[in-house]
Amino acid sequence: MTSVRVGIVGCGIAGRKHIDAFQSLGSLASVVGICDENIELAQRIGKRWDIEVFGDHSELLDFGLDLFVIATPHATHHKLAIDGLNKNISLLVEKPLASNLSQAKEIAAICAEKKLKCAVGFVHRHRMEMQAAHRHITQQDCGEVVYMTDTFWLSGGERLPEWLWKDTEAGLGVLGYSAIHRIDWQGWLANSRVASVYAQTNRSGIYEGSIHGVVANLMFASGAVGSVVGYQPNVDVNNPFISTVIAGSQGLINIKLGQSFEICTSEENYRKNVVQDNQFVKQARDIVNAIVEDREPCSSVYDGVHSAAVVEAIVQSAKTDSKIDVKD
Repeated sequence: MTSVRVGIVGCGIAGRKHIDAFQSLGSLASVVGICDENIELAQRIGKRWDIEVFGDHSELLDFGLDLFVIATPHATHHKLAIDGLNKNISLLVEKPLASNLSQAKEIAAICAEKKLKCAVGFVHRHRMEMQAAHRHITQQDCGEVVYMTDTFWLSGGERLPEWLWKDTEAGLGVLGYSAIHRIDWQGWLANSRVASVYAQTNRSGIYEGSIHGVVANLMFASGAVGSVVGYQPNVDVNNPFISTVIAGSQGLINIKLGQSFEICTSEENYRKNVVQDNQFVKQARDIVNAIVEDREPCSSVYDGVHSAAVVEAIVQSAKTDSKIDVKD
C-alpha cells in the first residue's frame, strides 16, 4: 500500500479537522472523497482541496477507500460504521463509537471477524501533555496511580449542536460530548478498565431532560479511583476551566489541558507550558500507520466499546442512585 485512500463523511467542525489532518500527511495518505448532507458545504470544501464530492456515503464507499472516517452526529455512527465494514474498509469513528453498548459491540465483532482496524476519536490522547503524563506513569515516576480527578466548565446549551442534547439522537449531552473523553483518558493513563461507577447527572437547563452536568466516581479494576465533574451551561465561557490531576503513591501530575503540564515527585519537580501541537494530525498518522503495520490504533474499537459500557453504567447509576458494575 503506497498511500492510504481516505474518505470522510461529515464536513462539520470535526470533519474539517480530519480533512486538514490527513491532507497534511503527504505521501502517507490522501483524502480522495468527502460527503455531507449539506452538499453545498461539501462542494466548497471539495473545491478548496480538489477532493471528489459525493452525494451519498454509499457512493463514497465504492470509491476504493482504505479508510472511512465518520464525523457525523452520534446516532448515525452505527449504520455508517457497519456499511463501511461491510465494504471491507477500516474506520476512524468520532466518539462515541455508537449510540449504545450493543451497537458498539456489533461494530467490534465485525472488525474482529474481518480483521479490519477501527480507531475511535479520543483525540486528546495524542496531546503533548497527555502523552507526557502517559510516559511518566508508564515509567512509574509517580509510583502506582491512586486517584485521578477531572473537572471542566465549558460553553454548552445553544453554543453546541442541538442534536447533542436530544436523547432521540443519542446526543447524551455533556456525557457524550466532553465527559466521555475524561472517562477514556483516565483508563488509558491508569492502564485499567472501569469496574464500577456511582454517578449523578444534572438534567435541568435550556434543553430540559438532557444531561447538562455530570459527577461520576469511577472505580477501576486496578484499585485506582477516578472522578469526573463537569458542567456546560448555556453561556459563552471565554476562559474554559479544564483540569486533570493524577495522584500516585510517589508523585502527582497536574494538567491544564492546552496550557500546562506539571509533575511533582521526590526526584523531580517541574512545570512547563504546552506548545500547541495538532492532535488531529497525530491521530491521523496513528490510524494510517496502524493500517500499514497491521496493528491496533492508539484508541481502538475495544476502547470505544468500554467507554460505551461506562456511559451506560453512569446513566443507570444516576437514574437509580446506586453503584453500578460496568459490563462490556
